[in-house]
Amino acid sequence: MSFSGQVRVSTRDIDLMSRRHYWEEAVNQYVIHIDCPIASDSPLEAELRHSHGDIISVNHIEANRHSVQRSRIDIDEDGRDGFFICLMTKGNGYSYQGMDCASHMPGDMVIYDTAKPYGHGFPNNMGMYVLDVPRSIAERELGVVDNLIKIDRNLQCGTSSTSAIFKLLESSIDSHHTFQLKAEEVIHHIQVLSGLHGAKFNQKNRNLLFFKCKAFIEQHLTSADLNAEMISSHLFVSCRQIARAFEAHGMTMSRYVWQSRLNKSREDILNLDNLSITDIAYKWGFSHSSHFSRAYKQYFNESPQATRKQKRQNLV
Repeated sequence: MSFSGQVRVSTRDIDLMSRRHYWEEAVNQYVIHIDCPIASDSPLEAELRHSHGDIISVNHIEANRHSVQRSRIDIDEDGRDGFFICLMTKGNGYSYQGMDCASHMPGDMVIYDTAKPYGHGFPNNMGMYVLDVPRSIAERELGVVDNLIKIDRNLQCGTSSTSAIFKLLESSIDSHHTFQLKAEEVIHHIQVLSGLHGAKFNQKNRNLLFFKCKAFIEQHLTSADLNAEMISSHLFVSCRQIARAFEAHGMTMSRYVWQSRLNKSREDILNLDNLSITDIAYKWGFSHSSHFSRAYKQYFNESPQATRKQKRQNLV
């Protein structure tokens, strides 16, 4: 996930004895103030790709064996303040902060507050995305993260998973605007996964519940039983909490379900010629084809038949 404004830094052409200092200075400049306290027997081979964004800054680091620490002294000397979301892409490693320690391998993700001392260790060649999220955005979107959190590579809810985040980060970007759109998608997936893990939220921050509800709805959109009571029983929250979470985003839950079903229906009308419009309506939870047709025309300003006819004309 990069564009023309990306910065690349490598130790490849640096004198062997100067590499560690050069690398620390580069990371301090583009990422955050740290030091690498333990040098391996082999010279440090490392590369940083840095892309700055308004929502998140994306850093990808590849290196051989090394360790990293951010001490209280580093924190006091560095005015940057945010949360790091680290997604392992190659090799194994571990992260620690306070009394919390987590080992991780490709697909695992850790989240922590950079205003508290932390460290990483990588015994072999490694690769990792480090997403830098400003504190104001992180606390608004993710809630309160008091301790280091590990998101397991197997955790999934709807379309949200660490593999979905990885695909977005690996995708090619041709403009700053596209970078920002992809960053919003990444944050959405992180919201869902961190919410499942149990990050805290309160009445002033209903974003986590909102995105958990959206993910659940996406998984059960074809179910005739999908309603607030069903979501309430699965997420262990009240129907009123669900209603407030959607109200905070300017919509009702039923409206969101209705719009989602119509959008999915449109996708099928355009892509599944073997299914009749009536079958598609039933598939996505509409019990009457006439009701579906009226709702569809109201939302898209054309009938389902017109959508399919236009698609066929475009193919001619």
